Amino acid sequence: MLSWGVCFFIFVYKKLGGVKVGKEPLLYFNFMFFKRDALSNYALVFLVLGYVTAAIAEYRREYDNLLLMADLSGGISFFLFALYGKYIYQGLIDDEKPFFFIRVFLTKLDLSFGAIFLWLSRLAYVIWLIIFISN
Repeated sequence: MLSWGVCFFIFVYKKLGGVKVGKEPLLYFNFMFFKRDALSNYALVFLVLGYVTAAIAEYRREYDNLLLMADLSGGISFFLFALYGKYIYQGLIDDEKPFFFIRVFLTKLDLSFGAIFLWLSRLAYVIWLIIFISN
């Protein structure tokens, strides 16, 4: 997670040109999910690996298979949504609006073959939410 944080600071000061008063985290997710450069790819890999590592550490602490599956589905959801955003999404990428990635995730009704990543991401996220709320 430290590496992901380093990518965030590089993004804020190199890509944004400085602090934007509260918009940085949301713009960072837009950047990670929709841009195709090395920094966004590294940030995404560090996020998914950090999430999966935390899931495994939590499993080793409590030995709860259901919690492990929930956390892994959350990490898979991030990864699948990023694949959709980086390589399949065909709409206008308005990455300057803070809630752009949330709007695409919740409202995009794409029925093409490539949208399977978006729908699987939504399914994995719903699974994560259901298990998280039930525990």
